[in-house]
Amino acid sequence: MTTSRAPAPRVKKSTASASMWGVSPTHLVWSAQHNSTLVDYTWSVGNTPFGPFSELSSLSFIQKDAAKRNVILTSLNFTITSALDVLESISAHGGERKLLPHNQLSEFIQRWNLFKYKLDKVVSSLSHLDFETALYYLRSSDHDLYAIHSLVYHASQDLEASLVCFEDPPFPWASFLMSVGIFFVLVYAYSQRDKLFSNKRKQF
Repeated sequence: MTTSRAPAPRVKKSTASASMWGVSPTHLVWSAQHNSTLVDYTWSVGNTPFGPFSELSSLSFIQKDAAKRNVILTSLNFTITSALDVLESISAHGGERKLLPHNQLSEFIQRWNLFKYKLDKVVSSLSHLDFETALYYLRSSDHDLYAIHSLVYHASQDLEASLVCFEDPPFPWASFLMSVGIFFVLVYAYSQRDKLFSNKRKQF
């Protein structure tokens, strides 16, 4: 059994990988049965900074990819959350067509389409493990999101309260005349009730 010749750099590298880049140690595995992590050194016997028997302090390509991917996914989550906040603000003001003037509406639509295109490129680049391109499009999309946020913010500041008066509906003459006619018929029938009942008695 051999021990690490340079434990200090290895420990520093493993600590930085776990805390800064979210790389999980190779000797920890998730157990659904125990609903917790278990210690298993099956994948820590090689040259990995997480293994106690490693003589190298460098990360493997898998761990490097995981570190880069976690950074991009964290930034992507923040960007999407910010975009959802902007959409909620637009919805609270009645939609983009009511909030933005015509010239700003065109700019908003262009910026939003470009923003979605760049996010699609981020996801596509991640699927091909092209982290540099993914990070480029992600940072570029932040500029479009900032421009969209500025448009919405300035438009919401320029909103003015307005009162829309509706015209009164026309007078319902038909139903009114019908009600008056029924009323007079009932009054006439009530006033002539004696004659009507007397005619009935004569018949019998």
